[in-house]
Parts: sequence; C-alpha cells; structure tokens
Amino acid sequence: MKRPNPLLRLSPEAAGELQQACTKATTELQELTRFRKEFDRHLTALIGADAVRKLHKDTKHALLLADLVKEAA
Repeated sequence: MKRPNPLLRLSPEAAGELQQACTKATTELQELTRFRKEFDRHLTALIGADAVRKLHKDTKHALLLADLVKEAA
C-alpha cells in the first residue's frame, strides 16, 4: 500500500524566499521563451521555414545524442 507523502512545513520566511525564487525563475523562463519566439520569427524570415525546421530537428537530435553519451559514461 502507498502511504501519503508527509507535508513539508516551512517557516513564513522560508516560504517567502521560496516564492521569490519561484517568481524569479518563472519570469526568466517567460523572458527566454519570448526571446526564442522572436528569434525564430527573424530566423524564419532570413533563411526560410524549412531551414528553421531542419535546424530545430538537428539540434533536438544533437541534444538527445549528448544526453545518451552522458548517460552511458
């Protein structure tokens, strides 16, 4: 049988710090997402949609390969 996970108790100060860190990380992620979308728009205009799709596909495969190599090591 599964037992429920115990609740994590934080002091108000620790909870506030955690909330601030979460807010900062979320804001940075939104900024990076916005930048990437705009970058992709410009790149598509410069080199074409097919080239951008191929670049994304090749990059994804390269990252997967790097993860496999890292995991195998």
